[in-house]
Amino acid sequence: MSDFSTLKSELETKLAELLERADGIEEQLSDPGEKDWEENAIAKEGDETLAAVGNVTETEIRDIRLALRRIETGEYGICTVCQKPIAKARMAAVPWATTCVNCA
Repeated sequence: MSDFSTLKSELETKLAELLERADGIEEQLSDPGEKDWEENAIAKEGDETLAAVGNVTETEIRDIRLALRRIETGEYGICTVCQKPIAKARMAAVPWATTCVNCA
């Protein structure tokens, strides 16, 4: 098994950042807003976009957790479909990739 300690540390840092962002988004979306409906409409105008960012963030969190689990189990860098090694360039670009380019 390769030594992925540096990558693991980087993924853990990214995960912590994403978890903090997700908490902030959740807090913003759960804010009841202003009593005045007009003021509230203006304040809540970006909630749909914020929710979409939250969904992307949650997906990244899930993918990074999976990558960390695969590092621990020795499956990291191996395609889940064909069981061949995933190209280093792909892993550098998308460290949480679970499939090679051919199987993606």
